[in-house]
Amino acid sequence: MIMDYHLHTEASPDAKGSMQEYVKKAKEKNIDEIGFSDHILLKHLEGRSDFLIHAMPTYVEDFLSFKQKTEIPVKLGIEIDYFPNKADRITEFIQKYPFDYIIGSVHMIGKWIVDEPSTIGEYSRRDTFQTYEEYFRLVREMCACRLFDVLGHPDLIRIFGVRPDKDLSQIYQETAEAIAKSNMCAEINAKGLDRPCREIYPSEQFLKTLRDYGIPITFGSDAHEPNDVGRNLERAVRLTRKVGYTEACTFCGREKTFVKI
Repeated sequence: MIMDYHLHTEASPDAKGSMQEYVKKAKEKNIDEIGFSDHILLKHLEGRSDFLIHAMPTYVEDFLSFKQKTEIPVKLGIEIDYFPNKADRITEFIQKYPFDYIIGSVHMIGKWIVDEPSTIGEYSRRDTFQTYEEYFRLVREMCACRLFDVLGHPDLIRIFGVRPDKDLSQIYQETAEAIAKSNMCAEINAKGLDRPCREIYPSEQFLKTLRDYGIPITFGSDAHEPNDVGRNLERAVRLTRKVGYTEACTFCGREKTFVKI
């Protein structure tokens, strides 16, 4: 079985396509199950609004109605950016809706959006190893909140191919330990293959560490338009099998079920 749990519809500010269009493409590509995980910031950022927060009741109502008519299973997810000291607001939000899973992601270090092409110059102004330490410290903080089900693109900090010349083994081990304690899954996110790093998130080295710590996984294409549903997931599956995974997780009502991949 293969699932794609990281799909952004037109409800996300940087995506396009309706739920119906995504389901149609998923069926064409023989994806067994999909989940919509539109993007929520839950923090005011200058110049960026979060329409979906206000539209969420209608969004969920539309999803639940649509779910009854689909030809493949669909799940209600959400991708929430982690910000320090915002746990109460995140908790308040997720308790309002019948989510099947919650993806937690780190996109920012302080006010810096690490995956924003227009701010790529920030990498050259920082010590790379220290930047990685800061990023993964936030990931571990997010895990410690125990609010999320899935760690989205676990090492997004690699997006532009900027890597430290120091060994990351200790950072990976500490982060894997935090994920294990949180009872979260790690997302195998195939979008990295289309980014400058040209690698799946997480890296093979990090994925091996996750496997060593018994971290369960799920899959996501991180599609922002219907044509990208399932994109590169075959390569993602091959990578997980290479390091020893034989199962992945599906979700329903925030409960895991293990299925063979």
